[in-house]
Amino acid sequence: MMVVFAAASLLTGCGDFWQNPNGTSTGTTATTTTLTASTTTPTVGSAVTLTATVSPSAATGTVTFYNGSTSIGTGTLSSGTATLSTTFATAGSESLTAAYGGSSTYASSTSSAVTVTVSAASSSSAQKTAVTATGANATSSTTNNYEAAPIRATSAVNLTGGTYTANDAEAVVVEGSGSVTLTGTTLSGAAGDDRGVLLYSSSSSPSSATTRFTMTDGSITYSCNAASTPACGDGSTSSGQNNPATVFSVANATASIVLTDVTVTDNTSTVTNGEGTLLTAEALNSGKWGAAGANGGNVTLIAKGTPLTGNVIVDGISAATLSLLEDRAGTGSSLTGAINSANTGRSVNLTLDQGSAWMATGTSYVTTLTGLDLSGNTVNNIDGGGHCVYYSGAVNGSSSPVIYTLSGGGYLAPAGSTGLNCE
Repeated sequence: MMVVFAAASLLTGCGDFWQNPNGTSTGTTATTTTLTASTTTPTVGSAVTLTATVSPSAATGTVTFYNGSTSIGTGTLSSGTATLSTTFATAGSESLTAAYGGSSTYASSTSSAVTVTVSAASSSSAQKTAVTATGANATSSTTNNYEAAPIRATSAVNLTGGTYTANDAEAVVVEGSGSVTLTGTTLSGAAGDDRGVLLYSSSSSPSSATTRFTMTDGSITYSCNAASTPACGDGSTSSGQNNPATVFSVANATASIVLTDVTVTDNTSTVTNGEGTLLTAEALNSGKWGAAGANGGNVTLIAKGTPLTGNVIVDGISAATLSLLEDRAGTGSSLTGAINSANTGRSVNLTLDQGSAWMATGTSYVTTLTGLDLSGNTVNNIDGGGHCVYYSGAVNGSSSPVIYTLSGGGYLAPAGSTGLNCE
């Protein structure tokens, strides 16, 4: 139980002040603090926004939020209010209070307790909590618990601005027919199930709808350090977990990812994979997410004016269509990484425009290539880095089996070609 002591009276005379228990002098103008919660019946891992209101509203300084006697964070007063987003790791009843620390003018005060009853969330219900904030002052959120993504959607979610941070989870989870559209938003995810943005279906068969993630401006950062978190490396995969760690993951769904002028930071590199992984389209958790053999990912990724780093992995029951394009200002996109290096993808197609480029960092396999900038049999907008890229379909609409030279060394060659000196 948290015990709160209140001053019974104020000293008078020269240098009058009230001394709070922490030794900080506060003013003589009395204040009251009230606390509200965005919900008093959250589920484990879902975000709850706490709002402290201090009267008079001219009060300045900070508010400390408590769960029982334990501080869970602070907020700075602005026009009399301070907020904190928090989550709860276990089910049960929690007693929350907010304590205003006072200032040179205003005395400290503590709110009455607000009781929050936290219920356990099944894995399916946890995936179906949707953020619905809109507008330039979209609510921001930070989560610290495993699998507690700050943005989850099963329907349309549109956000402008805001900063959403997950310290042990995906930044965004989109399920089934859900869509997330972000403008000027800052996203950050870490560790968790080894992916930054997940697009998937939890049903026994993939949804006929397209699962969508669209982002304009803003940034995405995903970090998964193999040294500190072994699951982020190339080890075995647990239930529903990505292997290897990746920025984007598509499973048991048909998905669309559109990035326009987005800064994407891929912190998933390992000793054996220096570029990290950008995208996986593959079956995950076959016992739960769809039927084995039919639960892969079909993904269309379109980047406009967006540099990308990391490998693209596509398994045998999955397909990927990638487009690296210029934005309206003429700024091109780029990809630094290998595509389908295991040659397992059911179908893998790549489109480039002349202002965009692919820097292949390993042997890659694609079905078709469109929009190549050719000078004779030299490809100008693919830097092979000495590696070979093999194709099984058409190049710029032609099915003729031609061996092309890649800028930076290496070859673009028909599948099955031999005798090429590639790294």
